[in-house]
Amino acid sequence: MTTPSGEDKIIKHAEPFLAGNPATPFPLYRMGLEVHALSIIPQLLATGDRKDGMIRLPTLNSYDKDCHVLILDDMGRDSLHAVYEDPRLDIKMIGEAIGRWLAQLHNSTTPEEVKRKFEHPTARRMYRWNFNNLSSVLKRYGYDPAPGERLNAKYGALLETDELCVCHGDLWPGNILVSGLADQTQEESLRLTVIDWEVVRLGNGVTDVAHFAGEAWLLDHLRGARGLMPAFLDAYLTERPLSDQEKQRVAAQFGTHITHWPTIYGWIQDKDKAGCIAHGNSIIQMVDDMKWKSLKCSELGILFTTTKEETESTTLPN
Repeated sequence: MTTPSGEDKIIKHAEPFLAGNPATPFPLYRMGLEVHALSIIPQLLATGDRKDGMIRLPTLNSYDKDCHVLILDDMGRDSLHAVYEDPRLDIKMIGEAIGRWLAQLHNSTTPEEVKRKFEHPTARRMYRWNFNNLSSVLKRYGYDPAPGERLNAKYGALLETDELCVCHGDLWPGNILVSGLADQTQEESLRLTVIDWEVVRLGNGVTDVAHFAGEAWLLDHLRGARGLMPAFLDAYLTERPLSDQEKQRVAAQFGTHITHWPTIYGWIQDKDKAGCIAHGNSIIQMVDDMKWKSLKCSELGILFTTTKEETESTTLPN
């Protein structure tokens, strides 16, 4: 909406079900969690060692708890997903900024008094959908479903007990708005706004990492190989090195993501789906067989090529 003073605002109203599937319950308490995220996370990040000010959250104007309505500043209409191919964008710079920002989000929300306020049981259950459907997707496309069942049991189950930090829960380029693109001094004027915090939850940051990496790979693979994924991963790992077990989880969810979501997305053409699923299956097979050295030759190589200081007690012998 536009106010009498000419300001553009976004009105967000919550219903007790998923917008795209009214038969699926989605409790209204999610809006309270989103409001809390929009209120507290900017403060937490402002106190940290920020390397850039490019990324922000929407500005919260008001929240009516009884009517389940919140009003936000309009932060733009163009998502990173929509403008990924725009030649004016420095995709490497953007990927690095997102990686640093996400690592700082995870690092700044580990204190008990912070993360406990983001308990979101529904989001935990919803997030396992990828893993729960993996074996059926593999079977449908002619692959052995057993690795999908094993990955769900080993890695998918962890989603319901993770308690390390706060996770955005749906971090993909479609939930990152881009503004300032018309200004030629891009590094000074470009702004990215991370939106849609209704599935923010207590968890492990590796789920956000794998989620965004999978989405970035789909864009890089299908829309021009502009290097969003490697820039993102490199920056995240520099800011927040992962343990061996966490790297394995990223690989497992990444393979699951690029196998499952191409079967859902309308923007991926049928002729491209099979290739994405085939590649996802190859990642899944390597994870299932614990062939970590083989993953060094994949786009996930940066995860498994680390310094001695980062892996003093390695558990990746294969």
